[in-house]
Amino acid sequence: MAFFKRDNPNMDIAKIIAYNISALMETNPSLDTLIKVSKAANVGFGTVRRAKNGDGNITVGNLEMIASAFRKTARDLLVEPMESYPAAGPIQAAPVAEPPRDERELLQGYRDASEEVQEIMLELARKATKKKDFEWRSEKND
Repeated sequence: MAFFKRDNPNMDIAKIIAYNISALMETNPSLDTLIKVSKAANVGFGTVRRAKNGDGNITVGNLEMIASAFRKTARDLLVEPMESYPAAGPIQAAPVAEPPRDERELLQGYRDASEEVQEIMLELARKATKKKDFEWRSEKND
């Protein structure tokens, strides 16, 4: 059930948005009602209803807020059809490994320390990282 503008030249952007919102609601159980989308997007129920029904003109700001509820951008809702995108499943938190005990103790010690001691600890950490081939954790994933 794909809608293509070249196959349906009378289809306007409001219908594309409506189709995409409906498709996202069908694939996201946590956002499968207008009320749930309205609350998640922080926009009025009537705004979501009009967008889903293809009625009226939605503002770019409201479109962006609705899209963000689905972890999409407004641009994603303007593209037809969304069927070519992987189905958005329920959002699951990634497991986080507990840091080793010594790292937890070090962090707690830093948090409990005075500003002067925190500066000393930071300076020592900076010196230590310059002596080794240190790679920031955020760079390991890139």
